[in-house]
Amino acid sequence: MKQAIAVISFGTSLPEAMPAIEGIERAVENHCGQKIYRAFTSGFIRKKLKARDGMDISDPQTLFTQLTNEGYDTILCLATHVIPGIEYERLCTTAAAFPQVRMAKPLLWSESDYDTCVHAVMESIPPRKNGEALVLMGHGTEHFANAAYAQLEHKFRTEGYTNVYVGTAEGYPMLETVIPQLQADGIREIMLMPFLIVAGDHARNDLCGDDANSWKSRLESLGFTTRTVCKGLGEIPAIAQTFAEHLNTM
Repeated sequence: MKQAIAVISFGTSLPEAMPAIEGIERAVENHCGQKIYRAFTSGFIRKKLKARDGMDISDPQTLFTQLTNEGYDTILCLATHVIPGIEYERLCTTAAAFPQVRMAKPLLWSESDYDTCVHAVMESIPPRKNGEALVLMGHGTEHFANAAYAQLEHKFRTEGYTNVYVGTAEGYPMLETVIPQLQADGIREIMLMPFLIVAGDHARNDLCGDDANSWKSRLESLGFTTRTVCKGLGEIPAIAQTFAEHLNTM
């Protein structure tokens, strides 16, 4: 059997965000003992990297075709998605055209995945002050898989972590939903962190940016004191390893 491993990400054009993708790729290589092949799903990012840096990164279909033509009869595909939403389903549809491709599960799939992520996040952040809340920004989606964010917040509670709130940039709950909870719980100090694979545009602008519409600015305008942890989930070794171990269950 000739086997290849493909790691598929949405991608990023920010050099400071790339360590998150590279962290997952490195964990997969170490776990499997072989090199990986990279593809990005975002055409915009691929074009930008090509024009700016001369980087030629394949899209998934091109990569699957290339590996098939090179004689690989098994292609294990790991998508660096947080939830099994629209992007993950779209990639599964692309993969279905290639009998050789087998898809691994996204980050939040089994209950143990939630357990791992909850503890990994809490162990990766600076010590919180007494009464300080942690507010996480997920991406969010109109897909029903968006319910994962509510389960995630509940998991923090049941694992004993108080004052942890999960909102989303493009789904439910939005920041407008989280703010009344913070106020009702008497929170005044907040640590902001993305619950995103890479700390890209959403993390650096929508969450931590100085623009008046960022979560940071909006919370501060209401009297909250904030500080930020601007790093992607892929930069947390335990989460990168969770992705790698999903290849064991295919």
